[in-house]
Order: sequence, then structure tokens, then C-alpha cells
Amino acid sequence: MILKSDVLALCKSTIQTRIDSYKTRIRELKESLEDLDSSGGDDDDDGSGELMAEYERYNNLKEEQESLKIELSNSGAGSSKSIVSDGALVITNTHSFFIGISLGELTLENGSKVFAISSKAPIFNAMKGLEAGMSFTFNDVTRKIEAIS
Repeated sequence: MILKSDVLALCKSTIQTRIDSYKTRIRELKESLEDLDSSGGDDDDDGSGELMAEYERYNNLKEEQESLKIELSNSGAGSSKSIVSDGALVITNTHSFFIGISLGELTLENGSKVFAISSKAPIFNAMKGLEAGMSFTFNDVTRKIEAIS
């Protein structure tokens, strides 16, 4: 059985783990850049350009995850749903979907798998507004909605 509270907790921890990982890498890159600066020299080929590009990339990745964190808190996932909408956990006969943020496939502690998708995902449009007991077809696969929470 999949509980929405477990899915929300896993989404939050996945995002926080990514943020923490990116912060660590950013700190390492910043230290490397400072070491290069303190070593002096006017050599243009000291690698600082590549380090700076990587620093910016990880900073952008961190900011994306922080945006996902805000998006998750604004998704309405805390309230119960009776139709497929933003913040709903949708259990079908083939897969389970959490509508709110795009994190891909997540595995809960009990081994159950859930696809965390955004409301911009094409499959969401196929099931949007439906209720438990209804079916939808996406990519030539028909799925029956067994439960929504």
C-alpha cells in the first residue's frame, strides 16, 4: 500500500539530498577557485574557467532543486483529492503517480514504486480531472485509476 504521506516525505528527502550534494560540490569548487587565485600567476590556462563553469552549473542545479522544493510545498499535496489534479497521488492498475513535481521514479521503503511527475507531463493531461474507477489511454496503454488521494 502506498501512502501519500510517505511519497511526500520521499520527495522532500530526495530534493534535500540533491541540494546537500550540490552544496558540497559548490563548496569544493569554490575552495579550488580560491586556491588558484591565491597561487597567483597570470596564466590564462590555469583551469579557472572550467572550474567556474562547473561552479555555475552546480549552483544552477541547486537552485532548480530549491525551486522544486517550493513547487512541492505549493502543490496542494497536503490535502486529499478525489479527482486527478495537482498534488494527487494516483494509483492505477499499472503504475502509481504523484502529481506535483518531476523527480522520476522513486522507490519507497516498502519497495513500492511511484513516478513523481509534474502537471506539465503529457500523461497528466491524459488523466487530468478523472476519478477513481475511470480509465485513460496514454501511449497506446489503457490504465484504470484504482484510487486517488
